[in-house]
Amino acid sequence: MRIQLYDRGLPKGKQLFADIEAVCKRLQIDFDPEYNKDMNRVYSMGLQGSTILLINGEVALIDKYPSPKELENIISDYLD
Repeated sequence: MRIQLYDRGLPKGKQLFADIEAVCKRLQIDFDPEYNKDMNRVYSMGLQGSTILLINGEVALIDKYPSPKELENIISDYLD
């Protein structure tokens, strides 16, 4: 599983990444999530936003900051 958060370094984005790390630990996901401030990659994919979460290359969230429980449900949906 590949989890990538693209964010401009906003406080909400940093909190979202901390929540993602905690959820991955709780779900015992072996792969570390990635935090990237280089928005050019997602912009080149035609995506716009300040905070973009990709899971396995698919857009999971754009400019949304779910609770840790909601985030756990979103990530769980991508587990095999």
